[in-house]
Amino acid sequence: MWSTPSAPVLVTGGAGFIGSRLVRSLAAAGHPVRVLDDLTTGRPESVESVPGATLVRGSVLDADAVAEAARGTGLVLHLAGVVGMRLAAQQAELAYAVGRRGTANVLAHTGDTPVVLVSSSAVYGLSDSTAELREEQAMDRAVPLAYDGGSPGYATGKWEMERLGREAARHRPVLTVRPFNVVGPGQRGRYGMVLPTFFRQAESGQPLTVHGDGSQRRCFTDIDQFTRRLLDLAATEAAWRPDANVFNIGSRTETTIARLARLVLDATGSTAGSVHVPYESVFPGRTDVTGRVPCLDRLTAAVGETDWLSAAALVRKTAQARRADALAATR
Repeated sequence: MWSTPSAPVLVTGGAGFIGSRLVRSLAAAGHPVRVLDDLTTGRPESVESVPGATLVRGSVLDADAVAEAARGTGLVLHLAGVVGMRLAAQQAELAYAVGRRGTANVLAHTGDTPVVLVSSSAVYGLSDSTAELREEQAMDRAVPLAYDGGSPGYATGKWEMERLGREAARHRPVLTVRPFNVVGPGQRGRYGMVLPTFFRQAESGQPLTVHGDGSQRRCFTDIDQFTRRLLDLAATEAAWRPDANVFNIGSRTETTIARLARLVLDATGSTAGSVHVPYESVFPGRTDVTGRVPCLDRLTAAVGETDWLSAAALVRKTAQARRADALAATR
């Protein structure tokens, strides 16, 4: 369990979308925060603007950088990774290396400090079942490998992250979380995130690009609720038990991509509509996930129920924030 809250918290990948939210939450609670990020996709201002947060530019692939950044810390939140479907597909080897070797470095150079590994729902692979996905279900390496198109990439790297975490948990505190489609204000679509991409297209009068027929289902999760649940788990002793230390975090309510597109069009007042493109034309050699719903029994037992925001509420929240940002930019 995280038992030394007065010591600095290290957040790898802390200049990214989820990482920077965690940094702000920790700093607001009075914790000193140290961020290790190579700024490939992260933004330095998201850390430098936070009182009590220090940015160290470096990669988790650099063992010395990890060891230096982790010195004297009381908790490590390991989020570093190649983000976004588009970028992860383009840089599959790097995504795999960051997942496997980056995690090995974090676990090897942080002593016995408690570590939270931020994995991904992608470890469940190309699930097309309507049944909820449970943390304890067996998954061999072939499952994420199929998701990656047959060559090790993002999902396989996260699977390796979890394997290393299970081994380390035999002798030190390790906690693993699997986020489900975390979205919200501040997320960028540059690397393949669907919600900000839809907003950018709608606001510029372009038709929204929907892969396939849009019937694929996703459980969209509010960034602020995700952040709270992760930190709640880190502060819960039972969550660190080696036999039950993996947690799904996310909404259980599915929304089709076609419906998400309609929600964004309505929220922005856009009349541009949408255009459907074959998934294979964007991600050759890969298959899209039909649907993926998390079982939250373990999360609820550990930290209580969560009233997750609906997709419609998430779109409204994001639209309001984007309008506020646009207005502020004109002043």
